[in-house]
Amino acid sequence: MSKKKDLTTSQSNAEPVSGASVKKRKTLSGFSLFGVTCNGIDAAQAKRHLLLLILLAIIVKFAIVFFTTSVFHSFIDYFDFQYYLQAAVNVMQGQVPYADFGFDYPPFALIPIFLAFIPGILFDSAGIFVLSFQFLMVICDIVIVVCIYLIGLKLYDEKTAFIAAFLYATAFSVGYFVLTKYDAFPTCLLMLAVLFTVYNRSIRGYIALVFGFLAKIFPGIALPFVALYNAKSTSLRQEVINLLKISIPVAVIFVVPILILKPGIILSYISGSIIRSAIYVNTATYTVYAYLNTVLNLGISISEVSLLMYGLMGLLLLFLFAIAYVEPHKDARFLIKLLAVSIFAVVFCMAYHSPQYVVWYTPFVCLLVADSLPGILLFYATQAITYIEFPLSFGTLYTNTAYSGAPGTSGWYCALALFTIDIVAYLILMYVAVRPTGAHLRMLLDRLPGRQQQKKTE
Repeated sequence: MSKKKDLTTSQSNAEPVSGASVKKRKTLSGFSLFGVTCNGIDAAQAKRHLLLLILLAIIVKFAIVFFTTSVFHSFIDYFDFQYYLQAAVNVMQGQVPYADFGFDYPPFALIPIFLAFIPGILFDSAGIFVLSFQFLMVICDIVIVVCIYLIGLKLYDEKTAFIAAFLYATAFSVGYFVLTKYDAFPTCLLMLAVLFTVYNRSIRGYIALVFGFLAKIFPGIALPFVALYNAKSTSLRQEVINLLKISIPVAVIFVVPILILKPGIILSYISGSIIRSAIYVNTATYTVYAYLNTVLNLGISISEVSLLMYGLMGLLLLFLFAIAYVEPHKDARFLIKLLAVSIFAVVFCMAYHSPQYVVWYTPFVCLLVADSLPGILLFYATQAITYIEFPLSFGTLYTNTAYSGAPGTSGWYCALALFTIDIVAYLILMYVAVRPTGAHLRMLLDRLPGRQQQKKTE
């Protein structure tokens, strides 16, 4: 992965970048929020930026509802809310999650459910529960916007940091899923963890990561990368100890009781929520299978393609772990790239794919393309493609498990074309965001025993 030469010196707001603007920033007061301080920042301007971003994020949510229902005559997906509400009702009736009834999410997912259930039960209204839940998710979305802005100040100047947060605030496809799913909550915790990490609040970062993992599993992907990033100023051993000091007590309080109530819950959760038998048609796995089996008629089974994709995921994650370990100059931008690619790799290679997974990695993409006009244009293009995919085309071109048309028909090819465009567009977006140069691959190859011996002889 490449680093921009003109940005590498701006990883700390206390460090000079270049030019007359830096001399001006040195005389400015610091700006503090969420327990982190940005030095050399115009506090008044930062507050104006954040206020505008918050208002924009809220306005966009109303616009999404209006355009989806009134302009495109599509639907707002309330399907998951009935599941959330039923879980809260079961608990109110004295049932224990995981033991007395199945719950497909980690325990901290119940936090926003219970909070939204309070006004719902006070007014005895399922509609109030839904509105309360959406309100909580919008709050989480606002926290994500603020985190992007503050992290952006570690990478860029105030203007480009604002652009990064603006991109996320106006990401209309992401906004749709903020209103209809709970993924904004664990993503909010993940972004807080990254914010604390890049501002050298490592313990707070670990706490937010562990809590995020207990809300939904995907923030756990960031743990090894964050630990390696923090180890640049301590040691990997010390960071593992710090992480264990936080995760073990949390596990004892929140995970062990569940294991006592139902010892087999871990295996059932993994098999039910991660390794699912159904392969969704909006995945890269199914798209590759459609080309190989139906278009090219090669007789490849979908299980073989799925196995290949999971193998690719494993190799990609191992490669990312390796370059995170060998990189001698771990800066904030490098960490953001690792998180963007690792989370995207997991989403891309999974055989089960809900469209709201785009929420997981979009904040990192916004941070990486904020200084690139082609990247910004491509970002909005992918948002449009995802929005067309869901909700506009769902039920018309495809369902979760099948294209609407029979194989070989025009409807079938339209669905295949949509998902092909989606896959290609996101791959290009990630390439533009990360801008790999091959330097880390050469670095890893140079560490091979044979290459090291060759260098010695030379």
